[in-house]
Amino acid sequence: MKKQWIVLLAKCGLVCSMLIGCGSKLQIPVLAAAGNDKGCTDEVILSQLKNDGTPEFVLDGTYYTLPLETSRLIQAGWSLETEEYDAAEVSLQPGERIYGELSKNDQEMDVAIINTGTKPCKPAEGGTVIELEYSADKDQQNPDFFVTLNGINCAMSNVTLQKALEGVDGYELNSAGNIDINRTVDDDEIAVYKVILGDDYTAITLASDNIFEYRDYQPQEVKEQASDEKIAAYKDTTKAEMEPYAQDFNAIIEGYEENMVVGFYSEGTVWGEEVGEYKSIAGTPLATDVSLYIAEDTTGQLYCISNQLLNEDGTVSTAIELEEGDQVKVWGYASQYLEMQEGLKIVVVQPGIIERNGELVILDQNLKVD
Repeated sequence: MKKQWIVLLAKCGLVCSMLIGCGSKLQIPVLAAAGNDKGCTDEVILSQLKNDGTPEFVLDGTYYTLPLETSRLIQAGWSLETEEYDAAEVSLQPGERIYGELSKNDQEMDVAIINTGTKPCKPAEGGTVIELEYSADKDQQNPDFFVTLNGINCAMSNVTLQKALEGVDGYELNSAGNIDINRTVDDDEIAVYKVILGDDYTAITLASDNIFEYRDYQPQEVKEQASDEKIAAYKDTTKAEMEPYAQDFNAIIEGYEENMVVGFYSEGTVWGEEVGEYKSIAGTPLATDVSLYIAEDTTGQLYCISNQLLNEDGTVSTAIELEEGDQVKVWGYASQYLEMQEGLKIVVVQPGIIERNGELVILDQNLKVD
């Protein structure tokens, strides 16, 4: 028994010494923070930076600022791929944006490209980059491939990056522990610089505009399908709302205060155009240049088609040209009535869709294809 205890104690001592050593504290190695303790030191690169808040960067030795024509990067050897679509087949409409990736050798950048012009364009030819993200490991071979504000690059340690930027106007360490540098651009508060501080990598994003002010790109066939669906829904809704009043248009006027806006549908014939000399529309005095078409429904009832559209800039334009005898189908909303001098009241319709002699004309801008 005594021999067994001696063997057991010897084994315990061996285990103790193998683990941490009896009577000593556990030693945890301290790992050095990833990244360099300084940024770019190349004087040629640093001399190009303005450091005045401009979204600027030196890429592979060439100085750029945002917004930037995509074609300049294409000419420098970068190639563009867009999310979901073949970049060569994409036709950006004015005001549209698309996201993509620029690549050159083993380098990549994520970009947001918009069309700032008045005509459709290809993203790689007529598009403009307004947001760009470059990321790289902190141990990259060429740390000065991408250099930006105050000479920072992706190879710097997180502590060094914070120190390099904390004095910049608009600097903020956000709730996720990353860096934002905010500016007011066209009344929008945006982060013109964003730096993600990873353990072993850094991602730097530059922006010159609010990308959310622009619409997402969609292929033409997708837009047309969406438009067709909207048109069908508009027709169904207005026609359904009109059913209770189809045989008595005056019921719309009598219930005007309650209904205010009623879906309207009619098939009929245009009598002609009338201008001015009216008492009012729903109590609002009319200007002498107000233009309305008088039409007769197949039930023999009269109604007016408003011939004016209110544009986004507040101006008024002609909605549609109709002539006496035109056969029409009208989908729209009756929100007013015309009161003639003799007291006669006629429903006034703001048309969204008119079929004129078999030709479909979309008047409501929300239903049109861009």
